[in-house]
Amino acid sequence: MKRVGWALALAGAAAVAVVAAPASSAATTDTISSDRATVREYPGRLVLANGAAGDRVELTAYCGDWVRIRVTSTAHVMATPVGWVLRSNLTRGSQSGGLSGVPEQCGTDADRWRDWVGAINAPFHSLRKTTADGVTGWRRITFGTRVTLAAGEQCTPSLNYTRVTDGPDVVDPAQRVALDLDTVSYRYVTQDGSVALVSAQRAGGSTYGVWSFVPSSCVQPRGREHVYFDEPVVQLTDISGLQTGTAYSDATIRSRGCSAGLISPTRPAFGYWPDPQPANRPACPV
Repeated sequence: MKRVGWALALAGAAAVAVVAAPASSAATTDTISSDRATVREYPGRLVLANGAAGDRVELTAYCGDWVRIRVTSTAHVMATPVGWVLRSNLTRGSQSGGLSGVPEQCGTDADRWRDWVGAINAPFHSLRKTTADGVTGWRRITFGTRVTLAAGEQCTPSLNYTRVTDGPDVVDPAQRVALDLDTVSYRYVTQDGSVALVSAQRAGGSTYGVWSFVPSSCVQPRGREHVYFDEPVVQLTDISGLQTGTAYSDATIRSRGCSAGLISPTRPAFGYWPDPQPANRPACPV
C-alpha cells in the first residue's frame, strides 16, 4: 500500500487543532457527494467511520479544508454520525461560498480519540529505529504496519461498524468491500478491542488505500512478531521539520522532547497508547 495517505494524515494532524462548534452555532445542511468520505475524529487523523454519497449532514464547524459534520440521515450503519470530513466530500460545501454561515472553529478537539481507540500501531508523533541502505537511525512513522488478515468471509473488510451498549463492537456485514488483501495495513483497535481499522487498496489496483474495519481477531502479524511496530519506538513532543525517509541521530531525538512508546495498558496485543499524558510517558530510551 502506498504510504502517501498516512503521511498526509499525520502531517495534517501536526499542523492544525480544532474544536467542535458550540451548540448555539447555526448549522448548514448539505449532503455527502463522494462515494466514500472518511469521517475522522480530528482533521486529517484517525478514521472513525465512512460516510456515503447521499448521506444528509449538518455542517457545524470548519477549519482549513476540514468540516465538522453530523450525519442526520443515512441508510447504512456508522459507529458515529459525528466527525470531520474533507470539504471536497460535500455537495455545496465544496463550492465557493458553500460554507457561508458555518463558524470557523480551530482550538482543541484532539483528545476525542480517547473515546474510540484502545491501542494503535504507533504513537502520535513517533519514530522507529531502523537500518536502511546501511544507515541506522530514527525514522518518522507515517504509514501502517503491514499485516495479514485471516481467511473467511467474516474477515472481509467493511466500510463501517457499530458500537453495542451491552456487547462488543460489531463489523457491519452489509458494507463489506472488495479490497486487495495482499496490501493490508493496521492502524488501531477500538476501545473494547473487538474491531480493528485497516487500510488496503481496491482490488484491481489503486493509488490510495481504503479505510475499513474488520474483527480484531482477523488481524495477524506479517513479517514481525506483533501487529504493531515492535522495533524501538519513540514519541516526540516536537516533530516539526522532521522529514520522512531521513535517518535522525540519538542527539536529535533527545533534543525534541523524547519519550519511549507506551504499550496500551488495556489492549497490549494491539500496540501503543496513542498519546499518554506527559506524566505517564516512559523515559527516552537513548
